[in-house]
Amino acid sequence: MGTKPRRALIVVLAIVGGMLSFGTSAAQAAALTNLSWTVTNNQVSATSVTYSYSFKTATTGTIKTITFAVSGAGLAGTPAIAKNYGIGAGTVSRSGQTITYTVTSAVSVSAGIPIYVEFSGLTNSSAAGSYTTNITTQTSAPATIDGATATGAVTLAANNTAVTVTVAKSLTFTSDTTSYTLAMDPSLPALADQTQNVVLTVLTNANSGYTLTVSDNATGLQSSATGNPTIADVSTGKATSITWPGGDKYGYTVTGTGATIDSAFSGSKYGGYVSAGEQIASRSNATGATADTITIANRVSIDYGAQAGDYTDTITYTVTPNYN
Repeated sequence: MGTKPRRALIVVLAIVGGMLSFGTSAAQAAALTNLSWTVTNNQVSATSVTYSYSFKTATTGTIKTITFAVSGAGLAGTPAIAKNYGIGAGTVSRSGQTITYTVTSAVSVSAGIPIYVEFSGLTNSSAAGSYTTNITTQTSAPATIDGATATGAVTLAANNTAVTVTVAKSLTFTSDTTSYTLAMDPSLPALADQTQNVVLTVLTNANSGYTLTVSDNATGLQSSATGNPTIADVSTGKATSITWPGGDKYGYTVTGTGATIDSAFSGSKYGGYVSAGEQIASRSNATGATADTITIANRVSIDYGAQAGDYTDTITYTVTPNYN
């Protein structure tokens, strides 16, 4: 009489231990790796479609079934095994969105083994969209070995082959002059007033074109001689552009083809560079195959008011495309 309750207690503990064991097994299910899913025809409602799946096992286990649960609804057809590698021969069935591969003679499959199967005879869903498949390997218990792990997406297209052509955003800018030197002499008219053209080109597929701005050093055309003498800008910017006045002046005017040149430079008017930069040309659409040409005529004139020495400046061109 005294031992029967003890045996009952042992039975209860064994049941609890079994429950704990099942919980540990489920927690060990890992994710499959290197998953891939392709279809031979991605049109909606296409028949006789072959679904190909590949993946690598993550956990050693005796695989009895592999389920392939396709997202969405509308999967149809009677699948057949077209190819199988890395897994033993078996049978296949479909119930709703789930395709089940059942291994005839299950054996242990090591971790890291690639498995590839093809199922023919399927009919795609009638709804266009993006679909994935959750793949799960199971024992005969059944108990999950690996998964469920989702494949990448397959897009079913509405009675066509989905084609995407991506055109890169592109802009090509050139300048034919990276530096220039003007040798000037106030005693010779030909050397006292000189112009240097800089030709810029812009080629872009930006849908809304581009803008071109220019700027220079904050000090303008300046000498490093004692007192840092300067040759004055012809104006304080394009808003005060003027016809060339002569004397000790430094400025520019702009012409071009293809681009829209700022009206401040119409009538061969000249403006002075500003360090903050100003827009001198623009375009509201793509250039097409022919580049826009913008010519900046840099002009310097001197008289005996300009001290002898080297005067320098740096001009910067900035093209901003608008791809909107």
